[in-house]
Amino acid sequence: MVGQSALLMVEAFNPDLHAHELPRETLIDLWRRTVHAHELLFETWFAAVSQKYGEDVAEAVALRGWPLRKIGATPKELFFDDLRFITAATELKPEMLTIAKRDQAETPPELSGDRSWFKLFVSPSQLLSGKAKPRRGKPVWVGSPGRLRGMARGRAIEIGFAVLLKAWQSSQGARASEIDVEAFERKVETVYDEKTLALLWNYAALAYMLGTDRWYTGIRERYGDDAAQDLEKDVWIDRGAAEHDLSIGQQAMGVTGDDVESLLRSFQFSPGEVGILDVEFELVDATHGVMTHHACPALDRFEHFDDVRQKHCCDICIAGMPISGEMLNPRIECKPLKLPPRTDASDIACRWEYRLREQS
Repeated sequence: MVGQSALLMVEAFNPDLHAHELPRETLIDLWRRTVHAHELLFETWFAAVSQKYGEDVAEAVALRGWPLRKIGATPKELFFDDLRFITAATELKPEMLTIAKRDQAETPPELSGDRSWFKLFVSPSQLLSGKAKPRRGKPVWVGSPGRLRGMARGRAIEIGFAVLLKAWQSSQGARASEIDVEAFERKVETVYDEKTLALLWNYAALAYMLGTDRWYTGIRERYGDDAAQDLEKDVWIDRGAAEHDLSIGQQAMGVTGDDVESLLRSFQFSPGEVGILDVEFELVDATHGVMTHHACPALDRFEHFDDVRQKHCCDICIAGMPISGEMLNPRIECKPLKLPPRTDASDIACRWEYRLREQS
C-alpha cells in the first residue's frame, strides 16, 4: 500500500519527517509489516536454534521467553502480549519511545488495562496523579562515564528489565490476553488517527525488537556468550533479518531508487532502526549521506558494564550497516565515522557515512 507514500518520494527528502505526518494508509501499512516482522523474527530464531541445537532446545528457549506458548497462544497473541508489555514498560521509561511521545495520543485501553498488580509495580505514580511522568533532572551519568558509574547504570538496567519482565509474566498468569485482536485491528484500519497510529507503531517496533533479547538471553544461559553471539549473527546477517528490517521501511514508503537518498528514506521508517534508536539523518546529496545515532539502548545498557555484549552489538552493526546499503545497491559503501566508547554523557553513540561509488 504505497499510493500516498509515492507522493512523498517526489518531494525533497525531509530528515525531520515525523511518523504522525505520514499518510494514514502508510502508517497502517507500517503497522501490518511490523506485526508480521515480529512473527518472522521469532520463526527465524527458532529455525537457527533448531539447526544448531535441535528443536527441543529451541522450544525450551522459546517457552522461557514466551510462557504463553505453553497454552498454545498463536503468534498474533504472542505479539499482542509483547505489545502490552512494552506499553506498560514505557510508562516507567517513556524515553524508550523514539518516534512518538506517550502524550501525543491516548493509548488504547485494550493495551493498558487488565494488568493486575503489575500496573501498580510499573506506575505507582498513577495512585496519586493518574499518569506516569517522565523522569526529570540530570541523566544517570554526567561527564566522563567512568567504569564504576557505567557498571552501576548497566546493572540497574539489567536487573530492572529482568524484574519488569518477571512481574509482567507473573501478572499475566497462564493465559493469553483476552484482547479481541480482530476488533483491535479493525480500529487500526478505520478508527485511530495518525498520532495514535504513530504511537502504536513505536510500541510495535519495540515489541518486535524485544524478541532478539529473549532468544539471546536464553541461549547465553545455556551455552555461553560465544554461542549466543554466533546465533545472533546468523539470524541478523546470514539469515537476512537486517535486510528484511530495511525492506519494511523501503516497501511501506514506496522507495524504488537505488541511491543513498533512497537508502536514507528506507532507514527513516525501518522499525529496527528508528523504532529503537534516536537517529539523525543528513543527506548531502543523492549519492552521499550520514546517519547519526544519538542514543542507543544497547550502549546505555552495556557500556562499562558488559564489555562482551557491547563489543558484540558493535560487531553486528559493523557487519549489518554495510549490508543494508549493499542490499539496495552493491555500489553503496558504508564507513563508520564514530564508534563507541563514548567520551561523556553528551557524546553520540555512533555515526555512519554512506557513499555511492562511481561506476568504473
